[in-house]
Amino acid sequence: MNHQVINQVISVVILALFYPFAFAAEVRTEITRPLSGIEIVEHCYYKNGGEDQRSRLLVTSTLTNGRKVSSEYVRLWKNYGGKDGIVDKVVLYTASAHNKGLAFMRWGYVNGSDRLADQWVYLPEMRIVKRISKRSPEEMDWGFSDDDLRVRDINEDEHRFVEERTVEGKVFYIVESVPKHDPVYGKRISWFSKGENWEHCLESRVDYFDKEMKMVKKQFITWRRIKGAWVWETGIVKNFRANSTIVYDARDIEVNVGLKDREFSTRALARGYRW
Repeated sequence: MNHQVINQVISVVILALFYPFAFAAEVRTEITRPLSGIEIVEHCYYKNGGEDQRSRLLVTSTLTNGRKVSSEYVRLWKNYGGKDGIVDKVVLYTASAHNKGLAFMRWGYVNGSDRLADQWVYLPEMRIVKRISKRSPEEMDWGFSDDDLRVRDINEDEHRFVEERTVEGKVFYIVESVPKHDPVYGKRISWFSKGENWEHCLESRVDYFDKEMKMVKKQFITWRRIKGAWVWETGIVKNFRANSTIVYDARDIEVNVGLKDREFSTRALARGYRW
């Protein structure tokens, strides 16, 4: 298993980890008064993702030469809510014929912790579980740094409400978020779709800019609500540096299925998973 393939697997898990897990806003009133950027982010960025999730994830990458490569994964995710310093755990099992048996697991820890995320990959041809170290922020071959693997704390950025914008009949809140400390990005521009209330205000698009304020990628999201939880149904990432596009399509999504802790262990990673 070469380094590039392992990096590709890590890039796939990014969308899996972006399923929000913070508590949902309880405000149900109409949005009519003047708003601040931090208020919009607080209500529209953090959404309830449920206690756990199970789904199939189809990933299609369009490379620089126009060639398309598709892979399918079984995804398990569990919310730990900060218990013992753990935010969440996620496992991806390769379901495609190529790289069959390859699996990836990540444990995320609370922001501000000195502990970096733990990451493992199972290499079926060698029958070993290998720990993966944190990648350099400059390593953006698949369009993301490791910092993209987590939900950001609201105080990590300065948030500014730019404007309301209508596109094809849909109204969006445009918010500029400038990080106080970030090795990769100069700012992010988030498009939050204006719903009938805060519960239905959702992040639909994110534009990422580097330190020179050049746009490096765009991310588009569509959502689905299941059992009161908001989950990503599709995601599209356009990377301008690599001139590539990755489309994520979540299928057979289940929420609150009662996944056990043992499903998120290195032993389970090597054993595989039967749905």
